[in-house]
Amino acid sequence: MAAESGTETVSTSITAGDSAFTIYEKVCNDIYCSLELTKKSLDQEKFSLAAQTICHSDKIVLFGLGNSASVALDASHKFMRTGLNAVAYSDNHMQVIAASHLKENDTAIAVSHSGSSKDIVDALKIAKDHGARTIAITNHGKSPLLKYTDIPLFTSSAETQYNILALNSRIAQLAIIDTLYFYVVYHGSSKTLASIRETEQSLLSKKY
Repeated sequence: MAAESGTETVSTSITAGDSAFTIYEKVCNDIYCSLELTKKSLDQEKFSLAAQTICHSDKIVLFGLGNSASVALDASHKFMRTGLNAVAYSDNHMQVIAASHLKENDTAIAVSHSGSSKDIVDALKIAKDHGARTIAITNHGKSPLLKYTDIPLFTSSAETQYNILALNSRIAQLAIIDTLYFYVVYHGSSKTLASIRETEQSLLSKKY
């Protein structure tokens, strides 16, 4: 891509003359900066509210497309281990179907770096219209997604045309997911730890 674009660089910091290890160092630095900026962008009260909302939800559905789909899946995987009823959807039709069956005391979580994906915005709107509480994990700034978001959790990561698939935004999103997971572990129901132990015990059959 760099060759085809002449003097244009693929990343704001990585250049064609960098070695593999130098690129690794720059990627690590970018991730570190993204995490620090995200920490400053997060509202502590809303973060706590999001965690408490997840703990007390009857059902949790997560929406993610493209680069954010894996983050939504990771979140559902972690929440399921704690005994929560959580499912992630990366198909836009399934997202709408799932959202249409939500109700009060259910929670919809949208993961979208841009906050502008039409399918994600539509799914969250349907979820909110059906009485579900809505959480968005999205990059800091104005976006259509926020119109239907009760609790925004902002990341802060600069993405250029070519590094949109880079780790920066995903690592920041995953850090938020891990934080919510650990909150559920320590502040969830009395059955949370038992659910985690039962999950681990069941998974032993999948290992030699």
